[in-house]
Amino acid sequence: MKYKFFIIVLVAISLVGLVSCEVEFNPNDDWTETTIVYGILDQDADTNFIRVQKCFLGDGNYIQFAKEKDSIYYKQDEIEVSIYGFYDWETSGWDTTNAKQTIRFNYTETYSKPDGEFYSGTTPIYFSTTKLNPEFTYYLIVRNLRTGNIVTSNTKLVADYKVTDPSGIAFGFNYSSVYFANVLTCKWTSMSTSAKGEIARSFQPCIRFNFMENGNPSYININFNSVVNPYNDSDRQITYHIFETDVLFQIKNKIQARPSASRSFMIDSPTFEIYVYGASESLKEYIDNNSPIVSLTEKPVYTNIENGIGIFSSRRLHIKRGYTQWTDALESIIESYGIGF
Repeated sequence: MKYKFFIIVLVAISLVGLVSCEVEFNPNDDWTETTIVYGILDQDADTNFIRVQKCFLGDGNYIQFAKEKDSIYYKQDEIEVSIYGFYDWETSGWDTTNAKQTIRFNYTETYSKPDGEFYSGTTPIYFSTTKLNPEFTYYLIVRNLRTGNIVTSNTKLVADYKVTDPSGIAFGFNYSSVYFANVLTCKWTSMSTSAKGEIARSFQPCIRFNFMENGNPSYININFNSVVNPYNDSDRQITYHIFETDVLFQIKNKIQARPSASRSFMIDSPTFEIYVYGASESLKEYIDNNSPIVSLTEKPVYTNIENGIGIFSSRRLHIKRGYTQWTDALESIIESYGIGF
């Protein structure tokens, strides 16, 4: 992992008196190919994606250049994106001929970015549907087939952990009265015993509220603040208190923002699901480094990409527990909001 400063300094010096000098600066001089990579592996996902872009230079309007697809994206036959799976004791030298798994990522242009200053048409991205192995450390190689430039990185997958509370057996999705407030105590393990992979360094709980909307299944996500994992070993319990008022506030506001519809609670399937998302240490550092600036100190650009810029890391988005029981009082409050229930 590295911290790099990319600073362009323009200096104009004027000497009043007997001496004067003229300074010429060419921003397009000595350009070096710089590849930008963003890839976050999730072993539970059906499909994993890696985004690869490039920096650019040229004479003229840079804002206009950024709107051109060829300025920031490689062509389909220009680069090759692959990851290689190794056992921990075989990673020295990253000899890909000894890799236990080789995964080639495929090029597609099925995703369109929102409109903005940069190119926002169909966006090239690389994907794979091959199942990942939590025992492996994955080594990334992005190879430019025309220039021979090679970009690398590596990551372990986030180890398994589990949501333990609410239990979901006898009490379901219910709140307890604590200090005159209704509180749902959510608990999960830091890492399951004997699990393979890297212990998550940051967690974020989320409640998914499933419901029927005009006869079709639908849902909203109720998100909460992230939690730093202070533990280095497995089966440590992490606790997060969720206030009922916060859950109800988000349900009301998020559904009010949707078009009017006829809605009802799910029957015989989880109406509430608690997800706990987990991020590896490198992803946590990347997120922290890209948080809003709160001081005048120059922020470094975080990257763990060799010979490039970006992030190659891992997360878990699919650790969850479902609940089919809740209190009549909770249902009555949601119905009283006039949001279609």
